[in-house]
Amino acid sequence: MRKASLAVVGCGKLAQNQHISNIIKSKNARLHTFCDLDPKVLEDLTKRFPGTAACTDVRRVLTDPEIDGVVIATREDMHVPLAVEALAAGKYVYVEKPLAETPEECEKVITAEKVSGKKLLVGMNRRMAPAYRNAREILNRNGGARAIFYRIADAYAIDWGKNFGPGKRLLHEVCHIFDICRFLTGSDVRSVYCLSTRRDEENIVLEFESGATAMILSSGYAPWETPKEHLEAVAEVGVLTVDEFCELNTYGMPGEVPNKKYPGHSHVEKEQSHVSWIADAGLAGIVGLRRMLADRQRKVEALDHDSEEYRNGRDFLDHRLPHINYSVDKGWLGAIEHFADVILDGVPVEAATAEDALAAARITRAAVISRAEKRIVAMKDVD
Repeated sequence: MRKASLAVVGCGKLAQNQHISNIIKSKNARLHTFCDLDPKVLEDLTKRFPGTAACTDVRRVLTDPEIDGVVIATREDMHVPLAVEALAAGKYVYVEKPLAETPEECEKVITAEKVSGKKLLVGMNRRMAPAYRNAREILNRNGGARAIFYRIADAYAIDWGKNFGPGKRLLHEVCHIFDICRFLTGSDVRSVYCLSTRRDEENIVLEFESGATAMILSSGYAPWETPKEHLEAVAEVGVLTVDEFCELNTYGMPGEVPNKKYPGHSHVEKEQSHVSWIADAGLAGIVGLRRMLADRQRKVEALDHDSEEYRNGRDFLDHRLPHINYSVDKGWLGAIEHFADVILDGVPVEAATAEDALAAARITRAAVISRAEKRIVAMKDVD
C-alpha cells in the first residue's frame, strides 16, 4: 500500500509532541524528511527516528520529487511565506494555526492555493476530533445547534504563553474555538462582542447568520488541574455536552447514546497507560491525571534541583508521560491521516481550509476591535 511521503518543516516542541509521532503512527503516511534550521535538533531527531532524512534548507524539501506534502510547524510569522512557496513547488500543505496573523496574509495563501492546483489544510485540528465529529452529527440530527457555551481555560497567561505578548491568546488559542463554533453551527458569524477582564482573559459572544449564538469563556489563568475545554450545545431538540474531548453526554435527545467516552491520545515515545484509562473513566480520568501530574510537579519543583531525585522526577514528567494538554484526542492524528487521504485519493477536504483560517482571522480582528472599543462589531464592517 502506497503511503503519502511527508516532510516536517520546523521541528520544535509542537512537531515533536504531535506531528512526527502522528505521521509514524498513521496508517497512510510516512516520514520522509526533517527540516529545521538547528542542526542539533536534526541530529537528535535522526537518532531517535533512524532512517529519516534531514536538512536545514527547505529548498531541498520543496525540490525533492519523492515528497508529496509538507507539514509546516515553524514560528507563526513563517507560515504564510513557507506555505506559498510549498504550494508553488507543487506540494500539498498542512500548516499549523494560526495560518496568519491578519486576514490579508490569509488571502495570499488562498490565492497561492488556487494557482497551484494543490490542497492546503490548516491545523485547527478540533474539526477532526472524534468527540466533536460525533457531536456535530448528533446536533444535526436534532435540528442543529442553537446556543453554545464554550470554556477554554488553561495556564497560558501564567505559564506557557506569557512570552507571546499581550492579547495574543485570541490569535493563538481562541482561533480554534472560533473555528469549531463555525463547524458545529454550519454557519458564518454575523457579529462579535468581546469583553476582557484582564490580559488574555475574555468573554466573547458570537452571533451567527443562522440565528445561533455562542458564548466563549477564555482564560489563561487556570491552574494545571483544571480541565481545559468544555462544550455545551442546546439543539433544536435536547442538549449535548463534551468535556475534554473524552466524554460526550446527551440529554433529551431520543435515540441518541446518552454517554460515550473516547480513548486518550498517545505518543510513540511516551507512556501509554492513560489511553485506556481515559477511555474507561472519561472526564474523571483526565481530571485525575491532571491532579496527579500537578501534584507531582509541585513536589518535584520543591526538591533540590541539583539532586538525583529531582532529575529523576523531571525525567518522568518530561519524557515518560505526554504533556497533559496532549493526552486527549483533539484530532491531530485524524488530521494527518485525512491530509494523506487528500494527497493519495483526492478526497474532499473536511479539515479546516485556508478559507476557514481567513474566517477565524476576521473574527479575531473583530474581537480585538470589540475588546478595545467595548462595542458589538458587525462582521460586514471588518476589513
